[in-house]
Amino acid sequence: MIETSQLQTLVAVTKAKSFSKAAEDLHVTQSAISQSIKNLEKKLEVKLFKRSGKKVVLTPEGEKLYALANGFIAKLDDTLSEIQADKDTMSGKIRIGTLTGFGKSWLAPIMLDYAKKFPEIKVGVNLGFQEELVREFENYRLDFLILPEEALPNVGEKILLGDEKTVLVFPDNEDFKLTKDTTLEELSSYPTILFEDEGDGLYMRWCRQRFGRIPKMVNGRYIINSHGNMLQAVQRGLGVAVVPKHVIGRSYYKDKVVTFDDLLDDKKEVSNGKIYLVYHKGSDELLRVKKTLEVLTSSETPLTQV
Repeated sequence: MIETSQLQTLVAVTKAKSFSKAAEDLHVTQSAISQSIKNLEKKLEVKLFKRSGKKVVLTPEGEKLYALANGFIAKLDDTLSEIQADKDTMSGKIRIGTLTGFGKSWLAPIMLDYAKKFPEIKVGVNLGFQEELVREFENYRLDFLILPEEALPNVGEKILLGDEKTVLVFPDNEDFKLTKDTTLEELSSYPTILFEDEGDGLYMRWCRQRFGRIPKMVNGRYIINSHGNMLQAVQRGLGVAVVPKHVIGRSYYKDKVVTFDDLLDDKKEVSNGKIYLVYHKGSDELLRVKKTLEVLTSSETPLTQV
């Protein structure tokens, strides 16, 4: 395998037309230059230079390699300079991965404002399934992950963003007369909008925390794996539903449905678990990563208040 240093030596000797002058330019000894060229010629099994008076010039084979090496070294230098500049400037790309529902309701609006504020930054928001997102992060194709605690990868620096709070919502009409004294049995008799057919996890966890147990039966009326569409179905009078607070907080329907929490005196919120931000160790030395961390953990965009 040809080494980059050997290509740099080839380029330097070609431009200097002298081993001794190339050694001065690269701040190494002439013997080091000679040995580098000798090793390169040995690998290729061809002569790269020939004597022409007091100068050394390329052989036809050397000219071919020089054309490649000179372009490669120039591109490498440009890339390294760009990387160094990116370290201390708000340029480059930020790639963030999270779950679809959480991304649409909380992350996407924040990053939209962020991209507008820093036009030189390229922002990529990847909404998907947790297994795929973790794999992309571990392969350094994502700079940040935002996931529930149980889905976190084994690598990376972790910052707690807060708890994902959930709330039960129901239509604002006479068919749904829920009160603070409504029992679990009474609640489960109402038509219910579910995220999943085989036991909506949010709905079940909400019931367990609010009533200490889960319902034996659920009157499933409408099933759709979109919290935004679940709110629309509630507003249309199809049934009750449990959704994350960050969804209803940014939804068009937030003032068109009733929340069960509004009926209670204790205002004790139900948690669906902790949400963490994960980033690669040491990457916060880059200005764009540091700024993104500040935005995502800022008191102005807290997960706990959406």
